[in-house]
Amino acid sequence: IKLTAKANRQLQDPLVIMTGNIPTWLTELGKTCPFFFPFDTRQMLFYVTAFDRDRAMQRLLDTNPEINQSDSQDSRVAPRLDRKKRTINRDELLKQAESVMQDLGSSRAMLEIQYENEVGTGLGPTQEFYALVSQELQRADLGLWRGEEVSLSNPKGSQEGTKYMFSSRGLFAVPFGRTTKPAHIAKIKMKFRFLGKLMAKAIMDFRLLDLPLGLPFYKWMLRHESSISSHDLVNIDPGVAKSIQHLEDIIRQKKRIEQDRSHTRETLLQALESLNMNGCSVEDLGLDFTLPGFPNIELKKGGKDVPVTIHNLEEYLRLVVYWTLNEGVSRQFESFREGFESVFPLQHLQCFYPEELDQLLCGSKSESWDVKTLMECCRPDHGYTHDSRAVRFLFEVLSSFDAEQQRLFLQFVTGSPRLPVGGFRSLNPPLTIVRKTFELTENPDDFLPSVMTCVNYLKLPDYSSIEIMREKLLIAAREGQQSFHLS
Repeated sequence: IKLTAKANRQLQDPLVIMTGNIPTWLTELGKTCPFFFPFDTRQMLFYVTAFDRDRAMQRLLDTNPEINQSDSQDSRVAPRLDRKKRTINRDELLKQAESVMQDLGSSRAMLEIQYENEVGTGLGPTQEFYALVSQELQRADLGLWRGEEVSLSNPKGSQEGTKYMFSSRGLFAVPFGRTTKPAHIAKIKMKFRFLGKLMAKAIMDFRLLDLPLGLPFYKWMLRHESSISSHDLVNIDPGVAKSIQHLEDIIRQKKRIEQDRSHTRETLLQALESLNMNGCSVEDLGLDFTLPGFPNIELKKGGKDVPVTIHNLEEYLRLVVYWTLNEGVSRQFESFREGFESVFPLQHLQCFYPEELDQLLCGSKSESWDVKTLMECCRPDHGYTHDSRAVRFLFEVLSSFDAEQQRLFLQFVTGSPRLPVGGFRSLNPPLTIVRKTFELTENPDDFLPSVMTCVNYLKLPDYSSIEIMREKLLIAAREGQQSFHLS
C-alpha cells in the first residue's frame, strides 16, 4: 500500500511528468513486478512511459480534473497535442476507417472524427466512431470470428438483416486449414492488421473499443501463446472444451491401465477397448482427424479418412488443441501484432495481465447503477438541482435499466456504449443534467430529451411522471443513435 501511494504521488505530479523525471525504480518495478501495483497505477505508468509527455499530461488532466483548475495559470504544463480531423461517410464506415488508419494510425496526432452532413465534432462523434467500427468488425460476412451468427436486437437502417458473430466467452479467430485459398488468407490478414492498428490507436488516444474479445486473444496479443493449453478451449468453445475434457479423462484411465503390470496382452486390450464416454466407446463416437466444427480442416494429411480410436486418441486431442489455438490462427495474430506495432511497441503492455486488457481497451464491465452512485457522480445544472423531481426520476429510471438499456443510454449520451474504467466516477466531463426549456403553451411530455455528446450533457424535459420519462428516454436512446446534429 505504501509503495502504491508513493508511485501514485510521482505519477500525479505534473512537473515530474512534464520533465520526464519518472524514477527508474518505478518503471523497472512496473515491468518486472506488475503485481506490486493495482491496475489504475499501472495504467497511469503505462501512459507516462509509452507515449510522449504531452499525451501523459493530457491523460493526467483527464483523470484528475482538479489539477487543471489549480494550475491553469501555469502554461508550461498545458499539453500541446496536435489534432487531425477526418470526415467519414456512415455508409462506408469500415472501408473509410481502414483508409483513415492507413493514413493516420501511426501519427502522433489525436484523431478526431466527424460525419458527412452532420455538424457535431469532437469527443462524442470520435468515441462513436470507435464503437461503430468495433461493431462492423463483428459482421459475420467478414469471416473473422468463431461463434454463432446473431441479429441485432434493434437494428438501424443498414444493420437491418445483417448478421454479427457472438460468442459467450468472447471472440477468437476462425482457424485457417491447409487448403484455405491464399487470396482468402490475404484478405483476413488485412482485416487483422487493421484491427491491430485500430486497437493501438484507441489505446493511445484514450478511446474505448466495444469488442468482446476472449482471453486467449489477449494472451496472443501479449505474446503468451506458448502458455496456451487445452484449458483455454473453454474460453473459445465451451461445448468442444467439455468433450475434450471427457476424452482427456479417458486418456488418463488408459495410462493407468497400461501401467498395471498384472495385465496379459489380451486382458490389456480388452480393458482398453472397454473404455467409454457416457457408455459410448471412442470408435462409436464417429470422430475423424478433422477439427470439430470445421470438417474441411484436416488435422493431418488425409485426416478425414482416419477414424479416431482409443489408440490414436491422444494424438487427436493434441492436434485439436494445436490447430485451434496455434497452427490455425498464428498468421492472423502475426498480422494483428504487425498492425499494432506500427503504432507503438506491444512490449509497453507487458505491465498488464491478459485478464486486464479488456478493461484497458473496452472500459468497465456493466456495474450496478445505484441511485447513490449516480447522485455522487452526476451534476444537475441550469434549472435542476439534486432535489428536482426530474433528477430524482432520472436516477430511479437509470438504476432500473438492464445491461442493454444501459448500453443504449450511454451510447446516446456519451457516444460510447461503455463507461471508462471506474464507471460513472471516471466519466470526464461528468454527466451533466440540465432542464430543457419550452414556451408556456408547450407541454414537456410531448418532447424527447436531447444531448450534447461532446460534453456528456443531457437536456431533460421536466416530465409529469416517471413512466413518461422512462419511455421518452428509451425512445430517444434508440432513435437518437448514429447522428450528430446540434440539439
